[in-house]
Amino acid sequence: MSDHPVLIVGGGPGGLTTALALQHVGISARVLERAPALRTAGAGLTLQINAMRMLEALDARAAVAAAGEPLRSLRVANAHGRVITSMEMASFARRFGGPGVMIHRGALSQRLADALAPETLRFDSNVVSFTQDADGVTLTLEDQTQLRARAVIGADGIHSRIRAGLFGERPLRYAGYTCWRGIASCSRPLGEGVASERWGRGTRFGIVPISATETYWFATANAPAGGSDGDDPQAELLARFAEFGDPVSALIESTPAPVILRNDIVDLAPLSRWTTGRVALLGDAAHAMTPNMGQGACQAIEDAVVLASCLAERGDQDTAAGLAEYERLRMARARSFVDRSLRLGAAGQWSNPLAVWLRELGARLAPAAIVERGLEAAWQVEVPKLDARRALAAKHRRPEVRARWPQWAGQRAAHGGLAY
Repeated sequence: MSDHPVLIVGGGPGGLTTALALQHVGISARVLERAPALRTAGAGLTLQINAMRMLEALDARAAVAAAGEPLRSLRVANAHGRVITSMEMASFARRFGGPGVMIHRGALSQRLADALAPETLRFDSNVVSFTQDADGVTLTLEDQTQLRARAVIGADGIHSRIRAGLFGERPLRYAGYTCWRGIASCSRPLGEGVASERWGRGTRFGIVPISATETYWFATANAPAGGSDGDDPQAELLARFAEFGDPVSALIESTPAPVILRNDIVDLAPLSRWTTGRVALLGDAAHAMTPNMGQGACQAIEDAVVLASCLAERGDQDTAAGLAEYERLRMARARSFVDRSLRLGAAGQWSNPLAVWLRELGARLAPAAIVERGLEAAWQVEVPKLDARRALAAKHRRPEVRARWPQWAGQRAAHGGLAY
């Protein structure tokens, strides 16, 4: 199977990072993307420090950072803009080797794609089915082309076809609120590197500068699932968030109505497995989470680096065991973010006046040390050392050494799943 590549289904940030990580350890990989070209549209996101540390291991940190805005300060305010709590990021940046980065999703994808070897990306490749045997996996595309793979990684998002093929259709959980997103032509409304989230009654509004000329914003509101906007979403948003005033109103007005996105906020109930044989899930396909902790893309990037490390350690003959090890090392940490993000979002959407007052009081009085410990827990992940020589050595590792590895890896996973 060494002549066959690892095939990655899905060309979003998770799939692209997986290809880059495998490239870094000398494992041949191809990305199958159903779109005709790289997806550069969309909204913004924040690559937190844990994700940037993983990108550092891929020699991609500098390129990605140059395409975004460093996160210097994070503020939480009430609907009228009164700051409830704030956190300066300089000390964290020094401690962890650099800041988080706020970036356009398309810019992130472009920088990751630029780092890949030629011919890694294959567009217009819509996977419709797959089968696997002891020697590999066969993928069938919509045009009936069949591709043979050493392994298949399903990085095809929250509506993953690979997940459905492994475990059947899994219903998504509606969180109880909907979200609008947009990119405004507005230069750093709160200052360079300053992001903010305002909390209202059943509503929130986030402000995230992603460059010197663009600001990503998001707005949430409690609503029944399946709602839609009328003919003038700008006017509806301005009315819904009127009490927030500027710069909220200015950001909405600066965003062309056709590029305002609306999506119900959903997540995926934790799966009991991510892998079967030579097929594995990654990112939203495995652990789609609500966006409240800003960890969706970050956890996909962690997945990618750990997966590449596991496959490099195992070598060609132990692909399935390498994927199972990846699952053991990643599942508990990813699940914790799914759970915490869901709870955080529920609190952020409280609408009862007393509950809102208590929420603001609690945030204002929370000791800085407790907040810092929470951030450190998210960012203090051990980064695997990726080296192409490890993959080469794994091919020649004695079978009895490989046989002992699963028990050792399982013991490490039992103590938090991060000791790799």
